[in-house]
Amino acid sequence: MTEMMIYGAYGYTGELTAREAVERGERPILAGRSESKVKPLAVELGLGWRAFDVADAANHMAGVGVLLNCAGPFARTAPPLIDACIEAGVHYVDITGEMPIFEYCSKRSTDAQAAGVILCPGAGFDIVPTDCLAAALKERLPEAETINLGFSFGTKPSVGTATTAIGALQEGGMIRRDHKLVPVGNGYRIRRLPFPEGAQWSMTLPWGDVYTSGISTGVPNGMVYAAVPLSLALAMRVTSPFRRLAAKPAIRNRLERMVKKSFAGGPDEQARANQRTEFWGEAIAPDGKRVALHFSAPNVYSLTVDTSLEIALWSLRQQGHSGYATPSMLLGPGFITSRPGVSDMTEVAAA
Repeated sequence: MTEMMIYGAYGYTGELTAREAVERGERPILAGRSESKVKPLAVELGLGWRAFDVADAANHMAGVGVLLNCAGPFARTAPPLIDACIEAGVHYVDITGEMPIFEYCSKRSTDAQAAGVILCPGAGFDIVPTDCLAAALKERLPEAETINLGFSFGTKPSVGTATTAIGALQEGGMIRRDHKLVPVGNGYRIRRLPFPEGAQWSMTLPWGDVYTSGISTGVPNGMVYAAVPLSLALAMRVTSPFRRLAAKPAIRNRLERMVKKSFAGGPDEQARANQRTEFWGEAIAPDGKRVALHFSAPNVYSLTVDTSLEIALWSLRQQGHSGYATPSMLLGPGFITSRPGVSDMTEVAAA
């Protein structure tokens, strides 16, 4: 019998996921690079554990049917874990939102198919809700040539999420145009979007759906917005020409120290219970016809724990599915609204 392995189980999201898995009656193997961190959690939960660096992952896959990677930065952890999973015939699921990881999985899709392995990165808040929303919009307007998406976090990020954002800041924005990824400046577009709890100023950013919604829907054009204060959006736009300064070691180190001080631990249990995330999307046809939908869901981290576990367990029990797929391609556009605490998608006037 094969089991689920959670790599990065002692990180903020990884630990939440491990505890939720036990609550659901699952017995995952906990794993991570540090024995001193993974062993105490495994002992507390009565679970098996393995400590190894991602470079040595291929030697630690015995008895594993699916690996759920919660360890960032995913630019470092994902490629070697993906390679190890394909080599060992193990399904791979993670919670990244980083486009290079989606592209890497796409490039390795043929190898994954040959090995009978599912590759499903982005199984959490990044990108399940917006991926399912894009697929739902495509169903409503099959002739769409553009799908734009937007979200409101509704919470403070964990250290890992905020650190990843710093890296993205220096790279600038990204949109999809004619099926190609096109670099743009930070704050390339600023709009006021009609989320369920009210309109919010939002700016474009290089969210994973810029890539993945093109894969799951085949729609050639699109961009993704995040709700931010208007002052921040304007500041990002004005300072975009100087964004490379953030790559300088002294500035980057200072930013990362600020992140660790400001966001240590992520939201607490009460915040996760009370906070809501919100989503909006629009599909636009060549003749100008538009369809827009919005919905709300639980806290970012609660949602990530739920959907990533569900997708990992679904993959563990599947036969006949293989290769790279987005969440909506595996489980359909209705997957997100089937999850606890997620509202139905409601049609809304175009922004």
